[in-house]
Amino acid sequence: MDQTYRQRTGKIICYVILVCLAALIQNTSGLSIEIGGARCFLLLPVCMMIGIGEDERTAALIALFGGMLWDLSSAVHLGFNAIFMCIMCFFGAAFITYILRNTFITNFIFSTLFILLYCFLYWLMFIIIKNVKGAELSISTFKTTSPFYAAIKSIKKKLYTPQNKLFAKQ
Repeated sequence: MDQTYRQRTGKIICYVILVCLAALIQNTSGLSIEIGGARCFLLLPVCMMIGIGEDERTAALIALFGGMLWDLSSAVHLGFNAIFMCIMCFFGAAFITYILRNTFITNFIFSTLFILLYCFLYWLMFIIIKNVKGAELSISTFKTTSPFYAAIKSIKKKLYTPQNKLFAKQ
């Protein structure tokens, strides 16, 4: 279905407003829940989900705009966010356009992979390369230990219930 110039312009303006709101909520202290001073990543999934529904060029430009907003507020990354988001949204939109369908599950999977890859590359480029003391262990002590601990606790809870005949005293 072809859209008129006015409809296309209105859609892009809505996308820009959504990206600006996500950047505002993510980068302003006190607007979202903070746990230990860490705020959630809103721009990554917003740009990915907007970009997946569009063609590759529009996805890349929306993500470039979102990444530039993030780089402007952080003032440390020298364009890392803009370049990374642009590349990932381009490939995500191309993958959805030519291989998969655009569903909630694919959006969720792509956003999750996008965030995990961003965290890993950020750790690699801005913590390891700067040679921060204890940087090599920082990813293994926090990022991998917490999910495994939560999984073990939930498995242990299911195994050691009073109704479970496997562990009942004879």
